Amino acid sequence: MFEVLTLPPRLVAQAVEDLHTLAQTLRALTEDDGNLAKLREAASRLPEVEDELSAGVTSLQQDVKPLARNVGKLTVTTADLDGDMSSLDEHVVGLDGHLQGLDGNLQGLDKDVVDLDGDMSSLDDHVVELDGHLQALDGNLQGLDKNLVGLDGTAGGLDRSMATLNSQVAVLITEIQGFRGDIAELRDKIPGL
Repeated sequence: MFEVLTLPPRLVAQAVEDLHTLAQTLRALTEDDGNLAKLREAASRLPEVEDELSAGVTSLQQDVKPLARNVGKLTVTTADLDGDMSSLDEHVVGLDGHLQGLDGNLQGLDKDVVDLDGDMSSLDDHVVELDGHLQALDGNLQGLDKNLVGLDGTAGGLDRSMATLNSQVAVLITEIQGFRGDIAELRDKIPGL
């Protein structure tokens, strides 16, 4: 008993607080709406739940029996699958050979692409040269256009000069015809002409 008196006051205070918490919890459990009433109700339903559980186990056992038969078939299927896998391995090895051949073909194709790239570079040089020629031709065509415009102007001036000349020739023809008429009159007036 003397040992109880030598306990530190902090431990005694903790013990008293724990006793108080226990008393409150016990009071809450024993009330009508407390958890103890619910626990009693759940315990009364326990035989029903046990019967439902037994029925469920029996049903599960019946469902497992066909499953056990199927597991036996599954081992047979696994043996077939091993055969299929070895056949698949052979196909993969064959496919690997085809892929190596394809790799060789692709390397040849890469060389052809490099050659084609060189040809395209040469073609680019020709296109640049042709572009220079086309630009020079374009310059010549522009000069020719200017000359044609000048020629059109000259032709227009020539047309105007011809029109003027034609009108002057028409006047001369009229005057010459008048002179002919005058000469014909003179001929009639002067005997011997």
